Amino acid sequence: MTIKNEKEYKEYEARIESLIQRGTELGDMELLNENEKAEFSQLSIALDEYGKAYHPLPGQMSTLLADAILFKVKEKGLKQKDAARLIGISQTTFSDLIHRRRPLSYEVARNLYKVLGVPADVILA
Repeated sequence: MTIKNEKEYKEYEARIESLIQRGTELGDMELLNENEKAEFSQLSIALDEYGKAYHPLPGQMSTLLADAILFKVKEKGLKQKDAARLIGISQTTFSDLIHRRRPLSYEVARNLYKVLGVPADVILA
């Protein structure tokens, strides 16, 4: 189950809220039937993945940007340590960026665009 757009995101949110309300009315989410539990699980995963990509928490980088960085590194035939050096950061900082453990600074964003060619619209998303 993959969310394709914001409209679907809202629909999935509404559906998961109705499942939560039903579980609450029953007294426990475990009292949902097996189909509802499976749907709840699938919706949770899809909403989480879409949220990380398009609605990251403050201070976190989107998964789309992390994937774009890795794609450009691979496309240019670079090792991660070489990419880190080119954009002016340590290997540890680079690892933290692509694993979304560190926010993106202006200088790094500029270098991702200028040096690696990561599209500006992906950086700014």
